[in-house]
Amino acid sequence: MKITFLKILFIFLAVMNISTFTVYSFDKVQAKNDRDRVSELRLMLMALFGGSIGAFISMKFFNHKTRKWYFKYGIPLMALIHFALVIFIWARQK
Repeated sequence: MKITFLKILFIFLAVMNISTFTVYSFDKVQAKNDRDRVSELRLMLMALFGGSIGAFISMKFFNHKTRKWYFKYGIPLMALIHFALVIFIWARQK
């Protein structure tokens, strides 16, 4: 089986999105229990570096980080950009 750049990219994005979803979920639990939280910078960086879909799903599923404008608009924008980049890379591979 030939390992291509596209396969590596999909594996990376899957791991990043699952990790990001998990960290957002953890932060929501911490918020409910009034415990130490994950920094907003870390949450945004995880989304920026490939976990935007996981962040978006977690935001909707847990109703978490939906009031701050930079999450409310930034995460969906990152997700659209990531999606467009993946489509562009996939189209160039053919």
